[in-house]
Amino acid sequence: MRGSERNFYSFLKRHQLVLISAVLAFFSLHLALTDRKGYERGYLLKEALSYTLSPVQETLLGAGALVKGVWSDYVLLVGVNRENGELRNAVSHLEEENNRLLEEILRDARLRAVLEYRDALPFSTTGAAVTGFNMERWTRTIAVNKGLSDGIGKDHAVIAPQGIVGRTLDVHNSSARVLLVTDARSNIDVIVQRTRVKGVAEGNGTDALVLKYVRVIDDVQVGDKVLTSGISGIFPKGLVVGEVTKIEKSRDNFFNHIEVRPAVDIKKLEEVLVLSERPRVTE
Repeated sequence: MRGSERNFYSFLKRHQLVLISAVLAFFSLHLALTDRKGYERGYLLKEALSYTLSPVQETLLGAGALVKGVWSDYVLLVGVNRENGELRNAVSHLEEENNRLLEEILRDARLRAVLEYRDALPFSTTGAAVTGFNMERWTRTIAVNKGLSDGIGKDHAVIAPQGIVGRTLDVHNSSARVLLVTDARSNIDVIVQRTRVKGVAEGNGTDALVLKYVRVIDDVQVGDKVLTSGISGIFPKGLVVGEVTKIEKSRDNFFNHIEVRPAVDIKKLEEVLVLSERPRVTE
């Protein structure tokens, strides 16, 4: 500390009472003079305080406005989130309702087709819903929800508007298992619609059938429709079995190897008709 500063602080210390008294006297004089000159009492002091505190006041006001804005945005955001949640729930509910109505429309269309087909048949049938599938390589069956109590017995034909499905295998009181035409144990006497060539449609555990015992000299072409012949006593005559998709000459050069695509897409099957009784043999 330099000497002049030491002297100054020493002066303040020695005369602090005098200086404080002088400041108080000046302040009292200021109050008296400002009141007499028409100024509001304490005008200068108020101005000094106002000048000193203005930044603090502005800062506090700004902070208050910021807090108010943040709170308003928060409240608004909470409201928007609530509305969004309600809208999402409403959309989800409408989608479920739309899907339910669409399913009912599709179901009505399927049932209408089945009923129209049933009404056109010359024999009695019972409608049934498919309740299960077994599509393994050597066992291809479906389960239906009708059985003995509905007048259904073993070896009753199971059909759909597109064609034949199979025949009942195991029948219980209120359900039955149906052996599909594509099962390796299935063989059906058939006839080629265009040329009346006879053969046997056998399942081989795949999605196709094999038309057997058709000679090389027989007139069968790709695209020919294959129908039930009515000989077996299970399927009435004239029901659609499928369509010829492939013809090859066998190794024995006597019979053709013929593949037939089933008329019914089993994987999409939901409703079937079960003949109430076995038909009479027509041939």
